[in-house]
Amino acid sequence: MSIEGNLDQKEPRPRLGSDARDQIGAHLQAVFAEIEGEPIPNEQIDLLLALRRVERERERGREA
Repeated sequence: MSIEGNLDQKEPRPRLGSDARDQIGAHLQAVFAEIEGEPIPNEQIDLLLALRRVERERERGREA
Protein backbone atom coordinates (compact mmCIF):
# COMPACT_ATOMS: atom_id res chain seq x y z
CA MET A 1 0.00 0.00 0.00
CA SER A 2 1.56 3.28 -1.11
CA ILE A 3 1.25 6.56 0.75
CA GLU A 4 2.35 8.60 -2.26
CA GLY A 5 -0.01 10.22 -4.70
CA ASN A 6 -3.54 11.43 -4.11
CA LEU A 7 -4.37 11.04 -0.41
CA ASP A 8 -8.07 11.60 -1.11
CA GLN A 9 -8.17 8.43 -3.16
CA LYS A 10 -9.56 5.53 -1.15
CA GLU A 11 -7.38 2.47 -1.28
CA PRO A 12 -8.50 -0.87 0.05
CA ARG A 13 -7.22 -1.44 3.57
CA PRO A 14 -5.55 -4.71 4.45
CA ARG A 15 -7.82 -6.87 6.56
CA LEU A 16 -7.17 -9.77 8.86
CA GLY A 17 -9.05 -12.98 8.34
CA SER A 18 -11.40 -14.21 11.02
CA ASP A 19 -8.96 -16.96 12.07
CA ALA A 20 -6.21 -14.41 12.67
CA ARG A 21 -8.58 -12.13 14.60
CA ASP A 22 -9.71 -15.07 16.73
CA GLN A 23 -6.12 -16.07 17.50
CA ILE A 24 -5.14 -12.51 18.42
CA GLY A 25 -8.23 -12.14 20.59
CA ALA A 26 -7.57 -15.40 22.42
CA HIS A 27 -3.94 -14.43 23.02
CA LEU A 28 -4.89 -10.99 24.36
CA GLN A 29 -7.50 -12.51 26.67
CA ALA A 30 -4.93 -14.95 28.03
CA VAL A 31 -2.35 -12.19 28.61
CA PHE A 32 -4.81 -9.91 30.37
CA ALA A 33 -6.28 -12.76 32.44
CA GLU A 34 -2.81 -13.27 33.94
CA ILE A 35 -2.44 -9.67 35.09
CA GLU A 36 -6.08 -8.92 35.88
CA GLY A 37 -5.84 -9.86 39.55
CA GLU A 38 -2.48 -8.22 40.21
CA PRO A 39 -2.45 -5.14 42.45
CA ILE A 40 -1.66 -1.73 41.04
CA PRO A 41 1.96 -0.80 41.90
CA ASN A 42 2.34 1.89 44.58
CA GLU A 43 4.22 4.16 42.17
CA GLN A 44 1.23 4.20 39.82
CA ILE A 45 -1.18 4.82 42.69
CA ASP A 46 0.98 7.77 43.77
CA LEU A 47 0.87 9.18 40.24
CA LEU A 48 -2.91 8.81 40.06
CA LEU A 49 -3.34 10.53 43.43
CA ALA A 50 -1.06 13.39 42.34
CA LEU A 51 -3.09 13.80 39.16
CA ARG A 52 -6.31 13.88 41.16
CA ARG A 53 -4.87 16.61 43.44
CA VAL A 54 -3.88 18.74 40.43
CA GLU A 55 -7.31 18.31 38.85
CA ARG A 56 -9.05 19.35 42.07
CA GLU A 57 -6.80 22.39 42.42
CA ARG A 58 -7.66 23.44 38.85
CA GLU A 59 -11.39 23.01 39.54
CA ARG A 60 -11.09 25.15 42.67
CA GLY A 61 -9.26 27.80 40.64
CA ARG A 62 -12.12 27.97 38.14
CA GLU A 63 -14.72 28.33 40.91
CA ALA A 64 -12.94 31.28 42.52
